Amino acid sequence: MNDNKTDDNLLAQQEIIHVEQTIEGLEKKQTEYNDWLSLYNDLIQTSFHQYSLRDVFDISYRWSPGQIGFLYLHTTGGVRTFHIKTDPSPFIHQFQQTDHI
Repeated sequence: MNDNKTDDNLLAQQEIIHVEQTIEGLEKKQTEYNDWLSLYNDLIQTSFHQYSLRDVFDISYRWSPGQIGFLYLHTTGGVRTFHIKTDPSPFIHQFQQTDHI
């Protein structure tokens, strides 16, 4: 996503995982791709999507160390789910300090 956001505007980041499942022959394979959820003063952005903070109600999660968990972005358009492997508490804390809905 080409945007004029810079690291100077970056408040926090959370690593997210995209899991792609494919079937090759008789074998089911899972491939993981790493990406980042980036928090700025006015939006949350991934490589493929961005969400205005005016459209984000809350962020919640379900995660245990050593396992893939879920981070839920509650928006005016519904709930967006992201896979995570690390504790998102610092990211969520920083989000709660922003001017969102």
